[in-house]
Amino acid sequence: MALLAIACGVAAPAAQANGNFFVAGQAGQATYEDSGLSEDKANTSALSLGYRWQAGSIVQIGLEAGGGKVDEISEGFSYSGDVYSEEARVGFDVRYAHLGANARFSFGPNSRWFAIGRAGYMAYEQNLNASYRFTYNDPFLSQFNGSESVSESEDGGGAYFGAGIGVDVTPNFNVNVMFNGYAYSPMDENGELEDDSSTANTTTLGLELRF
Repeated sequence: MALLAIACGVAAPAAQANGNFFVAGQAGQATYEDSGLSEDKANTSALSLGYRWQAGSIVQIGLEAGGGKVDEISEGFSYSGDVYSEEARVGFDVRYAHLGANARFSFGPNSRWFAIGRAGYMAYEQNLNASYRFTYNDPFLSQFNGSESVSESEDGGGAYFGAGIGVDVTPNFNVNVMFNGYAYSPMDENGELEDDSSTANTTTLGLELRF
């Protein structure tokens, strides 16, 4: 959050300084520290846009906003008995929006290589989906065969942060690798959303266009 405070403090006096708008996209893999499921990895993607002011010969500091998603992770369960059988599947995915600070630090006045730092606030929606199919093997009970599905959503918020390294392919276009951290509410052993926060992280390949 210190990076966000610095950017806000610099924004007013640097409003007349040179800078760039930017659009950045990221794609990669998310890993949950405590998902509550046996599966803990999923694909992720995000899009950000913002503006960075020149704060020194090798430093730019600015603001960013955007959104992203983490694809569903899931786990299947099954039970089979002489009379009764059941199959179940539980999973969840995440959509989020973010607002924060974004800083770029070149490795030298003429270097094409740079580091990126970012931090801010994230608002998210976590969607939990569960489906059940139950079957009675006894023909006298087959009328009770059926299926059921349940969906639940949870809204929340928290901090995010990220750091990475990149290289300018052209003066207005770069490629970067980022590590990002996020907060989320995990599920317990019953597949229910908990109030306590846990963490997830993403490793992504990013593209940025400045104009």
